[in-house]
Amino acid sequence: MDAKHSPTTTAAAEDFDYAFVDTVGHIAIYDDMRSEPRVIDIQPAETGSYIESLATTVYEQARGAGGSIPYTVIREVSENFIHAQFKEALVTILDHGCTIRFADHGPGIPSKEKAQMPGFSSAVEPMRTYIRGVGSGLPRVREYLELSNGTITIEDNLGTGAVVTISLVRGAAPSEYAADGFSAEDFENGNLEGSGGEESDFDPAAWALPYPANGGPGPYAPDPYLPVGAAFNPTTTAAPAQAGYATPYSSAAAPYGAYPAQPAPYVPAPPYGSYPATAQPVPYPAYAAAPQPVPYGYAPTAPTAASLTDREKMTLALLRDHGPARQVDLCKATCISASSMNGLVKKLENEGLIVDRNKVKHLTDFGMQIARTL
Repeated sequence: MDAKHSPTTTAAAEDFDYAFVDTVGHIAIYDDMRSEPRVIDIQPAETGSYIESLATTVYEQARGAGGSIPYTVIREVSENFIHAQFKEALVTILDHGCTIRFADHGPGIPSKEKAQMPGFSSAVEPMRTYIRGVGSGLPRVREYLELSNGTITIEDNLGTGAVVTISLVRGAAPSEYAADGFSAEDFENGNLEGSGGEESDFDPAAWALPYPANGGPGPYAPDPYLPVGAAFNPTTTAAPAQAGYATPYSSAAAPYGAYPAQPAPYVPAPPYGSYPATAQPVPYPAYAAAPQPVPYGYAPTAPTAASLTDREKMTLALLRDHGPARQVDLCKATCISASSMNGLVKKLENEGLIVDRNKVKHLTDFGMQIARTL
């Protein structure tokens, strides 16, 4: 990959035919670490076609295993094999496609930190016919992975050569922090103002207890506005009095559609044009048979406190006790990763428990009712 500029190495680089790769590359896919890997060979070919075949095959295999590393990232790292003259090029796909390791037995990369900084490149003119070689490849890979909860490491291979490992959490995207005006570096360093310059009133000390660490199960603070022993359950709570009705329907009346135990006595029809002396009462359906009301806009199968996970309960309890908060503040308070919190928040929004207003999460009325039972 990055060449050591010794006379021997320089001479070898000048003698190498960069137009054609005459060695076989190998791709090892570990579907299960308890079994042997599947191996795919990349046959010798013209340099451009060889790199394209290698990058495309690695991308397809990693994606098929469940990974989400983009093709452009894989292509940038694959091109770096040209610095090693493709000597013993081996790509290993691990962790269901979320980790990809590129290894070779070339001259190695002595300046590993500089190799990841823009503008530093060991590419000579013959190489630039097939790659850009302007020192932007690995820096772009590093920037993307850092913003996506991913990592890149560069190590020395056994004997000679280098090993570049890229890893990306499944489902992560570079917009997780940007949506709240934060970069990954801001979040990790505790910079709560973020790159957007927007201040946060998040106080870690105020949110520390009684919420359990790392999103695990634990006690939740009682809601001061909820009477002791009271519990809200949208599927069992009695319906409130309806406007226009003084009292509920009498439970003594027979259910709608039921037949009386004894048949009613025969009453002859009144003469034409006359009216009966008394009107016959019409039975009303029992109150218990009336449909139970549900919050406006929600289906009858709305979630209950018992159906929520511990992390979801903790998030609702935080919003209940401390008011609206940004997603990044919820991550800090709960020690839940940004990618996990992103999925958790979307689920609570879909269930009608919270709503997003200008990137600030609020409890809905229904969400507050649920939160008061935690």
